[in-house]
Amino acid sequence: MAKDIKKLLDAYESEEEDKEDEEEPEVKEKPRERALEYSRASETPKTNNHGCIKLDLKDRKILYQLGLNARQPNSKLAKNVGLSKEVVHYRIKRLESQDIIKTYYPIIDLSALGYLSFRVYLGLIDASPQKEKEIINFLVKCKETLYVYDIEGPFDVAFGIAVKEIREFESFYNEFKDNFKSYMDKEQISLFTAVYHFNRNYLLEQKAQKNLAGIVGRSKLVEHDEIDWNILSLLSKNARILLTDIAEKLSIPERTVAFRIKRLEQKKIILGYKPLLDLNLLGYDYFKLDIVLKDTSKIKNLMNYAESNPFVMYIDRTIGGSDFEFDVEVKNKQQLLEIVEDLRTKFPEIREWHYFSVSNFVKLLYLPEN
Repeated sequence: MAKDIKKLLDAYESEEEDKEDEEEPEVKEKPRERALEYSRASETPKTNNHGCIKLDLKDRKILYQLGLNARQPNSKLAKNVGLSKEVVHYRIKRLESQDIIKTYYPIIDLSALGYLSFRVYLGLIDASPQKEKEIINFLVKCKETLYVYDIEGPFDVAFGIAVKEIREFESFYNEFKDNFKSYMDKEQISLFTAVYHFNRNYLLEQKAQKNLAGIVGRSKLVEHDEIDWNILSLLSKNARILLTDIAEKLSIPERTVAFRIKRLEQKKIILGYKPLLDLNLLGYDYFKLDIVLKDTSKIKNLMNYAESNPFVMYIDRTIGGSDFEFDVEVKNKQQLLEIVEDLRTKFPEIREWHYFSVSNFVKLLYLPEN
């Protein structure tokens, strides 16, 4: 008990320092160099012919650091990127106002909370645009769905489901088919066993050193309660929310919030915090690549290849999907095809491959609504 109290107090003191760093900074007199840097940060960003915003190295460093830990205080972030805290604060606010940063989210291991994660790919047939919209709306309104998005490729729609028992998924999917079976041409159902999250090393044009951000899945159920869940719920809407705001919304002391968050991290329920970026504004496209192998003993080698590629953001391990799946953020389709060509050269065991272009997320949650 005494040890827990000490941890709680240590966490509270540490988070108090972080909270001060996250508050609105006061504008004070700065040296000439700092004033010049602040002036540069205030300039309107340039765009290219495609309407994409061209970020300078300092903005890219900030985005990279936020990807390592979106909850790190501005003072620490400023030290890591070599800027003043005031300039970092201003640049982050500007990136947010431009919708380059859409929000911040925690990496939550749903398996540690007792959830199974399913993904469904659907190919539609005889579905008018109005009917397709009806299908999408049905999926968006379902409390079981975590995400729904349009795809271009072998399928038309993808959605993810988080349930605690398989029968819950069966019940949901039977209801869906009762409504829309006549418009289903093909389907692929996969159970996620693990998802590897990586950092955006391509922002700094560097090779993928210490690229792995966390692995979700394959965890045993971890003890948690309603307060933990409520904190996770608030973090999932904005991972940079202040401790004071969480405490006020949940009517609990700040020190309790700080202790609970640290404990969720220690228990590996929370594995990190990241910004959700508008890739189109940055001039990048998001593709999913599925690979079928002649020899699955090569998966470990493929894992090493993907982890060393700075454009790979996720590796998905599934039952019911392809032998190997990963997601990339690249500048265009040509860059994706170059990665595929390199893969096929280094891994002749690849029997077939196909890709999906993720065009639009119409729903995206990080914690189940149900």
